[in-house]
Amino acid sequence: MCIRDRYMGIVDFENRQQPMRSHPPTTSPYAPYDEKMNKEVMSGAWAEYRFVKGPNIMERVRPWGEGVKTHKGKGVWHYYKSTTTGPRPECEGIDDGGQKFAGVNFATQDYLSLGGNQRIKDECIKTVREYGVHSGGSPAAMGRSKYYHALCNEISDFLGTKSTILYATGWLAGYGGISALVRPYDYIIMDKLAHNCLQEGSFIATQNVFMVRHLDNRAIEEKLKEIREKDQENGIMVVTEGLFSMDSDTPNLGELQKICKKYNAILFLDMAHDFGVMGENGRGAWENMGLEDKSNVIFMGAGSKVMCTNFGFVSCIDENVIEYIKLFSTALMFTNAVSPVQATSALTSLKIVRSPEGRQLRKKVIDNSTYVREKLNQHGIQTLGSPSPIVPVMIGDEKIIRVLARFLLDHGILANPMEFPAVPYGTARFRLQVQAGHTKQHLDFFVDAIVKGLAEAKRVVAKIMAEPAPEAVPEQRPRL
Repeated sequence: MCIRDRYMGIVDFENRQQPMRSHPPTTSPYAPYDEKMNKEVMSGAWAEYRFVKGPNIMERVRPWGEGVKTHKGKGVWHYYKSTTTGPRPECEGIDDGGQKFAGVNFATQDYLSLGGNQRIKDECIKTVREYGVHSGGSPAAMGRSKYYHALCNEISDFLGTKSTILYATGWLAGYGGISALVRPYDYIIMDKLAHNCLQEGSFIATQNVFMVRHLDNRAIEEKLKEIREKDQENGIMVVTEGLFSMDSDTPNLGELQKICKKYNAILFLDMAHDFGVMGENGRGAWENMGLEDKSNVIFMGAGSKVMCTNFGFVSCIDENVIEYIKLFSTALMFTNAVSPVQATSALTSLKIVRSPEGRQLRKKVIDNSTYVREKLNQHGIQTLGSPSPIVPVMIGDEKIIRVLARFLLDHGILANPMEFPAVPYGTARFRLQVQAGHTKQHLDFFVDAIVKGLAEAKRVVAKIMAEPAPEAVPEQRPRL
């Protein structure tokens, strides 16, 4: 059965051994769109509720909850979907409104498609039988296992560093690594599109945080010069990413490292999205640019994109940096350590990354990214950045992307819409997360669906926005 037939409607969850039923898309509980949707769900942003006011903390969030219910009822609440099968290139799930879905999966992160790898599963089963499933404590309080240590050593050897520490998640690694090293009298210069964990870690560490234009090394140098002219005593950390996840682009890291050295600054590089998947050997954008000098660089990364489990790491050529983090990172000391089975999953995945099989998988995912980008561009649909596992598909209008995301879900495409505040107003986009396991049939299916869906979404939005606004109602639900 072809993909189109499988995913034109609802999955037969009650009788899984049978092929998925073919239904017309109008069987969706949310269709037809132009009858179920209205201006209420077409406007506003959830960020408007970030700073609610009122003396009762519980009562003041109730309007927000009512707004969420409205969006769920209209089928345009696109967050907190859950999988009911493994998050493979094709999977099944349920949305936050309780409706089942199935389709080609561009929403979850498994760039090399190792999540279902039998070798990894077998190794994890062995570890569970040996250790159980729990770490039993924080890294500082006997929570580390022999697999934890083996993973630290493997990452250090892979990156060419001398020491590595593991955090429970990638977010904690970014937050914890920065906040452990930077003091209130120090300075941080950061790309304005840096990940939330990097921003949160920076602002908790010091008030001297300067956000600069995206990928603008000149702006970074100007700020470094300004700081050093008045302060030669305190530290400066420059924070950026190897692959920015909303734009699929990369700074000129070689130039940036030289600028940092010129002003005695440390470069903190988040390689969460390029680690294991970019570069000939998988060492990320750093390798892609032919860089070898790591003397003033602190690497931070995550296991959730390639290594099939939740953990983060900070790695450095200077062992003293890692020893300092071990004691002064609260995000490390006061949370449980990466469990033995998680460490085993990551360790086995990384060994595959370093093998000829890993090289083939990296080539496949970049080939897939290049292919789908070219197909979308042929239809006049803009994609951002350069080929990577991330393909940002520009839509622009928040109203259109809300309808289009529902259309795609109903037609067997699982893709995450991104709108403000994740991206600026008017630049809404889909962030496709391409896998090595996707086939050309999968990619063609997506392109065909988004071309048709975009035309339908524009029609629906134009019709609804042309309708006269309803009379004001005193208890009107809030916009999101």
